[in-house]
Amino acid sequence: MRQLNIYLRPAVHRVPEFWSHDRIDYVRRSALEGLPPYALEENPSKIGRLLDRLAFKDLRPREVNELLKRAESLDVDVGIDFFGTRLTAPIYLGDMSFGALSGNPNIAIAKAATEEGVVAGIGEGGLHPEVAKYKNIVVQWASARFGMDMALLKAGLAVNIKIGQGAKPGIGGHLPGKKVTKIIAELRKIPEGSEALSPAPHHDIYSIEDLAQRVKALRDLTGKPVLVKVAAVNKIMYVAVGVARSTAEGIIIDGAGAGTGATPVSVRNHLGIPIDYAIPVVDKWLRENGVRENFLVIGGGMLYSASDLAKLIALGADMANIGTAALLSFGCIMCHSCHTGGCPTSLTNMIGARPDLDIKWASAMLRRYLRALRLGLKAILYALGMDNLKELAGRRDLLGLYYADESVAATIGVDLLAKGEIAFYQDYVPILPRELYEEGKVPITGMGGVVPGYTYPARRPLDLLRIEAAQVTHPSVDPYREEVDVRVYVNGFEYDTPVVVPGLERAAVMAGYALGALVDGDGCPEPQYCLSSMPHIRLPPLKYIEPREGVVVIDERLGGDVWLEEAVALLDERARQAGIREKMTIIAAGRLFSGADVYKLAALGADLVEPREAFELLSSKQAPSYAVKRRWYENLISGLTKELKLAMGAGGITNYFHMIGNRDLLRSLDGRIAEKLNVALAGN
Repeated sequence: MRQLNIYLRPAVHRVPEFWSHDRIDYVRRSALEGLPPYALEENPSKIGRLLDRLAFKDLRPREVNELLKRAESLDVDVGIDFFGTRLTAPIYLGDMSFGALSGNPNIAIAKAATEEGVVAGIGEGGLHPEVAKYKNIVVQWASARFGMDMALLKAGLAVNIKIGQGAKPGIGGHLPGKKVTKIIAELRKIPEGSEALSPAPHHDIYSIEDLAQRVKALRDLTGKPVLVKVAAVNKIMYVAVGVARSTAEGIIIDGAGAGTGATPVSVRNHLGIPIDYAIPVVDKWLRENGVRENFLVIGGGMLYSASDLAKLIALGADMANIGTAALLSFGCIMCHSCHTGGCPTSLTNMIGARPDLDIKWASAMLRRYLRALRLGLKAILYALGMDNLKELAGRRDLLGLYYADESVAATIGVDLLAKGEIAFYQDYVPILPRELYEEGKVPITGMGGVVPGYTYPARRPLDLLRIEAAQVTHPSVDPYREEVDVRVYVNGFEYDTPVVVPGLERAAVMAGYALGALVDGDGCPEPQYCLSSMPHIRLPPLKYIEPREGVVVIDERLGGDVWLEEAVALLDERARQAGIREKMTIIAAGRLFSGADVYKLAALGADLVEPREAFELLSSKQAPSYAVKRRWYENLISGLTKELKLAMGAGGITNYFHMIGNRDLLRSLDGRIAEKLNVALAGN
């Protein structure tokens, strides 16, 4: 039987992504040679992650990179104690389940982790019998309890309670039914071919007190330490302190942009904050609350280099969670097709599909990659004059931040050495996914690395805002199973969705009317569904708009002197100050694309939102008939509303009215945008 044991060419993307060919080449060269191409970058980057803009103030990268030639012989200990097991490096290979991966990759990861002396999480897919043979694994207690039995709980070094993950904070897991083959069904204890949907919350964990009970029960049952895995959400500091007080032995924090087998695109792109914003504030709050000592902090999300590990530990982590880069080391090409079951590199394909991944080859590649990370980390510590890893933990004073603003530097607790903006922009036309308009489904993707305006180009300031998600301290809501009310009222009339439909053609008008949406046009069978039939004023986005009673449409097609999002936020604030906000309806219309855009503008102060771009892209598509085109429009309205409900449910919001003008639901990655929109900065 042929087995896959070669590298294929990486995927080419229309818009540049974080996992560029250069980064993939770094991982592959490390895996081939057992030594990284470099330990430190020559210069800080002007765009991208905070990690890319951070530098060790007193190190010369060229001199550190020279140390790689003799790194193995350097008298530096980069190992860490993992609850009685000594690891050779502070690396946790993160929680990739059997089912999301295709079996052989799971075995290769567990084998490499144990043989190289790091640790790997097995995820929530049950315990593969071949994986169970390896010692250095961490088993997972997740919301669906897939495959849960005593044999699973007794395996490995520790148990982690999965509350959330970075690619989909606040929502549950999703393994498509076509990937639930016979062996997957047996291990997960579910019917073959059925969708494996994990609930958004654990239905027995709705508070820190509930979590503490589960932690104690699992510790008593297994005799093992218990970790809690969460997504890096806007209020991560409260979550981390709560987890520490639950008596868990540690926390695994998964940042925005982390990889996954399947997640809604709108959730991946807009919820949660990057790990380099989360770790410093978590470390600070744990220390200030007296719960940092002997509490393990593991951080992950888009990490791949020795430099990343060193900087993250200096920011306040104890260990790094590496997932995507581990897969890249033995073949992933970042084609974002994990959820389809047709992975070209045999990593996430359906069980039984051929060819299989060569376990021996994959494990060897991963082992050399891990060795490269360890040697790069040794070179950095030696250059810093340190003997062991503990000396680096939380040493934010060693770091300097370049090309950012003072508020970001202050938030993460490092010196600002060169001013700039986090946000970077590039204009492009997004692709309207077929499943959105042909089926009314929320588009799903695999893998990560996409954080608009941060690791992926932003088109507008709105993209730099991150949506809050619930993690332990209050429960999320599963919109697939629970009611999320998105009805809105204008002049006493009820609409079923806050999505306003531009009346671009007859099919759009009738689709909006059929789904109970307000139509920005005319020709509705009942006049109250058409904006043209009600008194309103339409204005461009202006820095100063006089608050007034009635319907105000802010339409960016008319020009204006500020961004649409800024005009909405300013008008909402002025109307509240004037005491007339309840008598005014704000409609935001512009180049908007997703349900997440609707959510963000509502939180900034809009009552209804017209995402014109999505409808304009659909209007340009040829349909075989009027009936088909109308159905496409209905599906688009339904899909955008579902995306909105997912974002609301992730934050535990069940009523749309409660989020209008609630800026606390948002955090900005950029200080200047935070100030303009009166939104707090990520990490605050």
